[in-house]
Amino acid sequence: MRVLHVSSEVAPFAQSGGLADVVAGLPAAQAALGSDAAVCVPLYRGVREKLEQVGIALDEGFALPLELGSWSLTADIRLAQVGRVRYAFVDIPALFDRPGGLYGPGGASEHVDNHMRFGALGKAAVMAGPKLFGASLDVMHVHDWQGGPAAVFARAAEQRAHSVPSTIVATIHNLAYRGIFPKSVIADLGIPWSMFNVKQLEFYDQVSFLKGALGLADAVTTVSPTYAQEILTPERGEVLDGFLRWDVKRLVGIVNGIDTLFWDPANDKAIAHPFSRAAPKGKAACRAALAEEAKLPLHDREPLIGVIARMTGQKGLDLVADIVPWLATISGNVGARLVVLGAGEPEYEERFRWLARTFDKHVSTTIGFDIGFARRIYAGADLFLMPSRFEPCGLGQLYAMRYGTIPIVHAVGGLRDTVSDPGNAELAKGRGTGIRFDTASPEALAHAIWRGTQLFGDRTAFAKLRDAAMARDSSWMVSAHEYVQLYRSLRP
Repeated sequence: MRVLHVSSEVAPFAQSGGLADVVAGLPAAQAALGSDAAVCVPLYRGVREKLEQVGIALDEGFALPLELGSWSLTADIRLAQVGRVRYAFVDIPALFDRPGGLYGPGGASEHVDNHMRFGALGKAAVMAGPKLFGASLDVMHVHDWQGGPAAVFARAAEQRAHSVPSTIVATIHNLAYRGIFPKSVIADLGIPWSMFNVKQLEFYDQVSFLKGALGLADAVTTVSPTYAQEILTPERGEVLDGFLRWDVKRLVGIVNGIDTLFWDPANDKAIAHPFSRAAPKGKAACRAALAEEAKLPLHDREPLIGVIARMTGQKGLDLVADIVPWLATISGNVGARLVVLGAGEPEYEERFRWLARTFDKHVSTTIGFDIGFARRIYAGADLFLMPSRFEPCGLGQLYAMRYGTIPIVHAVGGLRDTVSDPGNAELAKGRGTGIRFDTASPEALAHAIWRGTQLFGDRTAFAKLRDAAMARDSSWMVSAHEYVQLYRSLRP
């Protein structure tokens, strides 16, 4: 089966979030199952150097003339082999060789021509597909709104009787990002005006590239079954809940996986001491090293709690901040210490800096992101907080369980689907993998942390819980099987 993934990012070469991890992991797992998988992404500034650092060279590939409305461009498709997966990097310097982030110069700002940038990516992907495989595609799998134009151009080519993939699958990684632009972009990109309708691209007299992809796809997937149900409601549907219920051909939720070779405490060079499920003793050395690095005093009876997140309201960081005074004064024999790593909205960054100054014996705050430090938090913490108000899937809880750190999560989206909580009595027997709470409130989070501290206080129970968490199979192979079965069910 020939499968082309179209995405705006892929780890570790071009990454701003979890999308990049998915587009790196899923095609690799599909290739391991026997599919002929390829990935099409932009050649941003700095990608070539990142490839060279890991010994991967780009070949000259081939050139494609692109007509986008009144614009004539040339896309050079630079090829590289990454494991079993063929990568096609779309090289258009005028669009992608820019400083700053992938989507804009930084922060919340975006490039004003992002519709042209990802429109060019989409059209290049449609044209490059048959050249990459030497035959027509079986599946074009587009990710988020930036991959959406590929579905649009594929269906437009179908109308003109050109060679197109037999099946299109679109994945929603976060419905909040819908790729909305003025309707003038229809002419800018040379898209048929017939596609500007309520079942495809039209969104309140504007264009939504995500909506277009969802309406044109043979199937739509989300990154967890619960999120697939949540987006059918007005609360989480981002004004597309009715469209998703009535105009999408098929909606399926498939939980993300992780790269279990890359995320492996037995071989992780960034952590203080290797450990594994079979040999867990090194976890204690990682815990002690993390407390020292974070400059927090730590007693054997006190759990060390980790937080790694974008500092936004969506991630529930305000709930964490609200419970810090309580955390610093937990009564009884069990206290807790908190290690926070993240960056985001200035008000949250400053609040966590203040908390670290005010409760310096209980809270450590690092603003920014350091992958090495993140790994040491996953390895050294006892508990890991993810109080997101909504979370399509989430990867942090999967990394935490892989490293024997017990997740405490708000029971939404993929957090509900991946963390099993049958209650403390069952968790103490090693049945279940973490702690869930149902209400996004400081009180509910505080109670969940209290439950975690009670379990931590029972060494035998906590060891069983940690073993159960590490035993969970979070590999991409499970998800890849589900995607391949979906592809096969859609084939004409």
